[in-house]
Amino acid sequence: MPRRSDRSGGPSDEVLAVAALGGLAFVAVAGLWVSLHLSAALTGSPDAPAANPAGLIADVVAGRTSWTTGATVSAVALGVLAFLVVLFFAGRGGPRTDADPAARHMASRRHLRELTQAGAARTAKRLGVDEKRPGLPLGTSVRFKTALYSGWEYMVVVLAGPRTMKTTAYAIPAAMSAPGALLVTSNKRDLVEATRRSREAFGRVWVFDPQGVARSSPDAEPTWWWNPLTYIAPHDRTLGCAARDPYGKVLADPAKAEKLAAQLAMASKPEGSKSDAYFDPEAENLIGLLLLAAAAGEVPITTVYEWATDPTRPDPMRLLEEHGYVQQEQSLRALSLLADKQRDGVYGTARARLGFLRNQRYCQWITAPADPWTPQFHPAEFAGSTDTLYPLSKEGQGSAGPLVAALTMAVIDALEERATDSPGGRLPVPFVGVLDEAANICRFRDLDSLYSHFGSRGIVLMTILQNWAQGEVVWGEKGMEKLWSAANVRVYGGGVDDDRFLGRLSKLVGTYEHQTRSRTSGGRGGPSRTHSVQEQPILSPADLRELNGRAVVFASGAPAVLIKPQPWFAGPHAAAINANLAVSAADRSVR
Repeated sequence: MPRRSDRSGGPSDEVLAVAALGGLAFVAVAGLWVSLHLSAALTGSPDAPAANPAGLIADVVAGRTSWTTGATVSAVALGVLAFLVVLFFAGRGGPRTDADPAARHMASRRHLRELTQAGAARTAKRLGVDEKRPGLPLGTSVRFKTALYSGWEYMVVVLAGPRTMKTTAYAIPAAMSAPGALLVTSNKRDLVEATRRSREAFGRVWVFDPQGVARSSPDAEPTWWWNPLTYIAPHDRTLGCAARDPYGKVLADPAKAEKLAAQLAMASKPEGSKSDAYFDPEAENLIGLLLLAAAAGEVPITTVYEWATDPTRPDPMRLLEEHGYVQQEQSLRALSLLADKQRDGVYGTARARLGFLRNQRYCQWITAPADPWTPQFHPAEFAGSTDTLYPLSKEGQGSAGPLVAALTMAVIDALEERATDSPGGRLPVPFVGVLDEAANICRFRDLDSLYSHFGSRGIVLMTILQNWAQGEVVWGEKGMEKLWSAANVRVYGGGVDDDRFLGRLSKLVGTYEHQTRSRTSGGRGGPSRTHSVQEQPILSPADLRELNGRAVVFASGAPAVLIKPQPWFAGPHAAAINANLAVSAADRSVR
């Protein structure tokens, strides 16, 4: 546990009192000297006051130098000016909170070197990024009043409770800071409205919104579509269809079919439901086989649900056999020939996980529209662009969350592939992904395992959670530990009521040696003084629970630092965001 000494506890009460009296005497003498000299200069008096402060005091006491009305006016003016200066500098730091005194026991300037604007700008320059975009804004150091950034090689996890400025101080500023392609998940329209028009200057904006989160009507027709099966069988722009081998067979990838099935099954599983050791894995296997058959046969993904309702349908087995997937065809046939109760359990679980395919409104976004000129979204093309993608969904049962998670996974995979093919194994321009409400609407299955190496690929993610338990529900206890540990920058923004987690953070912040001195009078030996040192937590679990208007940042290789989060309306993009919101409000009023 980090331990630091209490530098503020050194001076005794007597020393502090003497220092205070000395400071007051200095201010009084300086005020007297300046007032008399200023009055003499303004009135043109021939008798200039003594330059030596001691001599001036002696002259005033002896009556050789008189205190004039001009001196009084000068003294009042100086007092008012000093008051305004103190008020200005006190106001610059904003109101103090109960946690602020702890900042002096935390990270020093040396520890924050890489997080400052200058330090992050050096990294940005090395990576070929405009130095005006040094990284993702974190906030301002309470101790040093310095703006801090997470650089373009760092992964970020933000953990904060409701109403703690997660969107206003982290998600929106991060989106506005992206130098290239951007993906932002959200369950609210404000994030889209605040950033969309600014992002249009970078490239095309794609809003994936099956539930109408950001639209006036959820029944509005989509203006583009995405085929999840292109993740399994990549689209060939030259052919205008799936890529094929020399024999004309679709190049579908069984491994990606299994990965997509696993992602859909995980994201659609009701929160808190228990897993069945047999039916859940077999249902996931079934979904993967059906997805592979649909991709190979170039049929709509909605066909997968139809096949899951009837185990006797020969179509998926025929397609797998025709395209050379012999083992997969045998596996699917074996599932269809299970005993009735086993088969019903497997197929029933699969149908439950594919329930979103029953929603016609959702299916409009993932199946080919009647108009052949409707744009189609391709993750591989997005990975090479500076476009923006907003996958949106509401929370709860029956949401479009499984599709949001699958789309996010497809984009991240495409970015990884592009990074692998790029010089140095990283993207030429860093990609930014802001996974707001990640545990609710974007349950990215392998995020905990992939987080550790994304930064070296130029894939910069900010994952935002409301509490630790959310992460454990999605990735498990060990998975959440992996995600937290793999992040280079971890932000705790308050609002969490979890004794175990807060106790852990308190230990990570560390302790300090609090020095106390006491003086007793009386007795035969006269006054006595005692000195003691006590080890105390810099921020106790109670302090962290009650954190308000502040956040604690844990950066790799540095002590914790207390920051003041900077909401977008107090940041450099305030004017642009206000303009974006005004245009969005006008658009809604017209509709």
